[in-house]
Amino acid sequence: MLETVPFIIALAALVAALYWIILRSSSAKIEAQYARLARDLELELEIPAPKLAGFVRNEPAAYGIYRGREISFSVPGKGLQNTRQIETILKIELRDKSLRAQFAPAGIMGSLGHRDSGKKARWQSGDAAIDVRCDAGERLQALLSEESRNWLAQALKKHKAKLYIGAGVIAYTEIGLIGNDAIRERYEGTTEFLCDLAETVEA
Repeated sequence: MLETVPFIIALAALVAALYWIILRSSSAKIEAQYARLARDLELELEIPAPKLAGFVRNEPAAYGIYRGREISFSVPGKGLQNTRQIETILKIELRDKSLRAQFAPAGIMGSLGHRDSGKKARWQSGDAAIDVRCDAGERLQALLSEESRNWLAQALKKHKAKLYIGAGVIAYTEIGLIGNDAIRERYEGTTEFLCDLAETVEA
């Protein structure tokens, strides 16, 4: 029995070392994408120092002014609604605080994604793929072109994303992290789309 103790200790150390290496590699990829994102959009980059000998690594963040608006890319510290699912959130300043709307993929999971929707009725956008809650449907109809609605429908459905407009912010969320070039480039494109949308709302 005593002879197996060193083997168990060595095995545990090996597993811990492999986990540490994988965690460091994954964090390095995400940090590199945030560094590129911050450089492309001329934002401040924040990379929290690792804790517990590198076994705890909080996600980086990028924030600053882009196209004259405060924007930020961040990851909440806890899983989505007390689950293991992690969201990446892009927030863009909206100076017009009168419009409130929520967009999510259609279906049961999309409906559950509506947060604080209150008594907002579902807006019939004409696309069955998305579930939109808004208390100013006619204004929303005027603000969103057919091209914008198509973009939203594709993004929400394909990437399981959600969009919230209200309280001076446009918040776009996706499940997952910015861990490769394709995802980063998609977020950069989303940033441009949402800045355009903010300008349309304020106009």
